[in-house]
Amino acid sequence: MASSHGPTPPTLSLLAAETSVPSGLDTFKTGYHPKSGCTTTIETFSTFGHKQDQQLPIIDEEPWQPFSCHADFKFAKLTHNTALNKDHTDELLQLIWRITEGHAKLMFKSHCNVSLAWDRAAFQMTPFEKHTITAQHKQEDLTFDVYTCPLWDWALDLLQDPLLVPHFVWDAQRLYKHNGAHYEHFYHEPWTAECWWNVQLSLPENSVPFAFILYADKTHLSSAGTVKAYLVFTQCRNLPVHIRNTDGLGGGWMVPEDSKEDGKLSYVNLK
Repeated sequence: MASSHGPTPPTLSLLAAETSVPSGLDTFKTGYHPKSGCTTTIETFSTFGHKQDQQLPIIDEEPWQPFSCHADFKFAKLTHNTALNKDHTDELLQLIWRITEGHAKLMFKSHCNVSLAWDRAAFQMTPFEKHTITAQHKQEDLTFDVYTCPLWDWALDLLQDPLLVPHFVWDAQRLYKHNGAHYEHFYHEPWTAECWWNVQLSLPENSVPFAFILYADKTHLSSAGTVKAYLVFTQCRNLPVHIRNTDGLGGGWMVPEDSKEDGKLSYVNLK
């Protein structure tokens, strides 16, 4: 039964342990909770705290847990740091597994290798050029940075692409459908229009039209916060619709435009 007369006085053995080490300015005393079962210790300055130094260091043999392996952790960390979305992560994993299983081969070893490859590819295409255009609006000169690609140089890129060459249509055509009584003229691709037919008639012998279209598609309005972008496209009309209306090889190119003054009548007139 616990006593109610206060703490139990130290035993003779405990006093002997305490007095066995000389006391003085060079000693440290450590007292423990009565329930710990540990006796009070007195240590000299040269030995105090050295027990912790003698303990083995904590080494985690599998710091990547709870991931299955170190490689899984490294991959998950990479996708997190680079903010890859679901589609990009899946695509990267598919590429890694294709390489692992021997279905593909990767030659890149550094970021420098990737940059050099992009530079080599860029030299094969017509680069964009920056132009600064100034226009007055509300008695203020507004400057606009416009990045353009020379239309003719872009056209030459298309013409020189061996994958596109078989798909170009040069000669005008007229399409007819029998309605039960006679053939009725109808229009489909641009080269089936009367304008194309007449243009080819006006050209010298062995010449054909090379047609382009520039248009702003207001049905595709892109916005980010308060900024809106009106999509302006250019397309080569000598290519079929299933090619020119894509964002892939032979597809149209887009030029964005934005302004805080958008929507105001004076700015609409300026554009």
